[in-house]
Amino acid sequence: MSLTKVSLTELDIKILKKRKRSKNKIRLLILIFSISVLSIIRYYSPNETYGFTKIAMLIIFSGLIIGSLIDTNIDNDLKERIKLVGDIKIKKKEHYHDADNNKNHFIITFDDWRIGDREVEEEFWNKTNEGDEFYIEQAANSGYILQFKKESIDILNKIYN
Repeated sequence: MSLTKVSLTELDIKILKKRKRSKNKIRLLILIFSISVLSIIRYYSPNETYGFTKIAMLIIFSGLIIGSLIDTNIDNDLKERIKLVGDIKIKKKEHYHDADNNKNHFIITFDDWRIGDREVEEEFWNKTNEGDEFYIEQAANSGYILQFKKESIDILNKIYN
């Protein structure tokens, strides 16, 4: 099935704004941590080392500040107010064990390139089969999934009845 473009609802807009705020908070926390590190380095390092470190840290700070102020994909979603809606099928299911981390990975590949591969929990992976159809709502630019479900299975809210 193909995905169609429809307008974002007010709830979708609130979700995207909340997502943007949370990403900004994380970036600002990284910025505060980086400033702390720079202060410690400045206090304990000789002047010639600090010059190079200061330049590197200023570049990092600039990127973090600009990144926290501008999130192009989510901004475009909020400006255009378009989402992709439709039914997609599970094309392939894969499971592998990562020996380095001693962790199992459950990957599902969907038939639409805009959704692609998703890593899911084992419980969800066991309840689905290749060819199962799911209803999805995804922000057009950022790819943020707003709704993803099939009958009693809701991936986002982790309900696998």
